Amino acid sequence: MGHTRTIRSRSPVAGLQRAQLTFTQVLGQSVSAVAPSAVMVTLPALVLPAAGHTTIAVFILTALMMTAVGYCITQFSTRMVAVSGLYSYTVKGLGPVPGIAAGWSLVVGYAAAAMASALGAASYLATLLGRVGVPAGKPVIAGLAVLVGGGALILMVRGIRLSARISLAVELFAIVVAGLVLMIAFGGAVTGSAASSKTVADAPHSALGFALLLAITSYVGFESASTVAREAQRPFVTVTRAIRWTPLALGALYTFAAVLQTTGTIQTRTGSTPIVLSLPDSADTLAGALSVAMEVGITASWIACVIGSTTALSRTLFAMGREGLLPDALGHAHPRYRTPHVALSVAMPVIVAVPVAYLFAAESSRDVLIGLLAVSAHGYIVAYLLVCLATPAFLRRIGELTTVPLIVGLATAATMIAIIIWAALSVASPVWIATAVYSALLALGLAAFLVRRRRIPDLAERVGVFDETVAGDVFADYNPWEVRR
Repeated sequence: MGHTRTIRSRSPVAGLQRAQLTFTQVLGQSVSAVAPSAVMVTLPALVLPAAGHTTIAVFILTALMMTAVGYCITQFSTRMVAVSGLYSYTVKGLGPVPGIAAGWSLVVGYAAAAMASALGAASYLATLLGRVGVPAGKPVIAGLAVLVGGGALILMVRGIRLSARISLAVELFAIVVAGLVLMIAFGGAVTGSAASSKTVADAPHSALGFALLLAITSYVGFESASTVAREAQRPFVTVTRAIRWTPLALGALYTFAAVLQTTGTIQTRTGSTPIVLSLPDSADTLAGALSVAMEVGITASWIACVIGSTTALSRTLFAMGREGLLPDALGHAHPRYRTPHVALSVAMPVIVAVPVAYLFAAESSRDVLIGLLAVSAHGYIVAYLLVCLATPAFLRRIGELTTVPLIVGLATAATMIAIIIWAALSVASPVWIATAVYSALLALGLAAFLVRRRRIPDLAERVGVFDETVAGDVFADYNPWEVRR
């Protein structure tokens, strides 16, 4: 028969404070990690050449696919409170080795996204300063990246509530600015002479796989609400709702942006700033003001993404430190602010140093941004694939498997595999470089697990920690994190 488990006196993730974040703040974590306003004014313009007249359909399809991924994630978020999100979920479904592959993929995804965001924010800040006469250049961008990273670190160490509020406010401002800029520029485009000659060419079918993969990357990070479950009020409800609704809201924003850009509203040009956006001649009378507004909004969005991605990264490293997979110091929380200050302090210098070093080795910050985002996308997509496969396995293990999660989990995983293969076979660009970098980092993470397991024989049983009920919860009159509908 089964064995009896004793109730712990201390949670495996104790140190992080419970019940701090409202639903709005949890939603802000998901939204800020995605940087939707930056995506709205850049990605549709990149997808259009590959997708042609199917661009709108591509964004609708990917919205449905990411909603299906969110459905799989919510099968876990309604049953367990984890600070490492998809990492712990995959461990509970597929076991320690696939779980560690998912966890390390998330570390790569969050870290590379934060690096790209720090560089993006610094580059756009340099562009804004250039408008008032400050000379641009790589040293200026590097210095601004250090300032962005330092400011974000202070906010995150001081507390999750403060950083969540600021991230949400910044991202909402950026979304409003991006939407207004697109609508005004669209109005100028459709009434100008350029509108009559602007057409969207049909894309070859071989390019659609790449277009779908690009569109998928516009959603990565939406699951990061699961990493603040311990710190959320009513986490079984708030985290689940954030993960459930974020892909749908993002899909609406991206489809709206894609519709507005089919007339050539926004164009891209290469330069020192990553994917510098310019307005066509049809909006010439407002081009200067709109460009400034757009740059301010994108800068704000990148800064929010630095905070959101690093917040999720630090919680994942915190959990790995508590498990023993990484050094124990990473599992320490600040005694006053109750944040994973060691993980944050270790991660942020790397988040700033890597893109700065890459910047001086590359031709432009645009090349650095695209390279980092490509590596990040690999990590996210592999983690999504594994959690979709883990969903039916987890539900079967606890005796709650039904037809819907079985079909959704397997079908979504199969669709993602097909898109990845389709894109890999149809893209001539050196995507393999990002694949090689991601594969090397994943191998490093798995090697670290094997090395640590020699020192900690029961490490495989310790991975995948989550916030368990403790004796104090049983005897307390009120649990601030309990489910109340």
